[in-house]
Amino acid sequence: MFVGLVDTRKPEPEPEEGREPLLERIPELRPWPWFVATVVCMIASGYTPAWATVVLVTAGLCCFFQALTSYYKGNDGLSQHRQ
Repeated sequence: MFVGLVDTRKPEPEPEEGREPLLERIPELRPWPWFVATVVCMIASGYTPAWATVVLVTAGLCCFFQALTSYYKGNDGLSQHRQ
């Protein structure tokens, strides 16, 4: 008895010139700079005075939400990224 997934999709075509970097080909890895910025802002907010903590937490949350919304990049039909 076989239990598993069988991939029936066509293989990805070979590019003509050069391959895109791995971070651009896989949609889940595309927003990695925003996630790094989120972590840096949140860690830095723990070592700053109260007024700067508010600014850094706000910046960290903005970076996080920018990363989440960038997952939809490529679904508009105009982007060079393939989903």
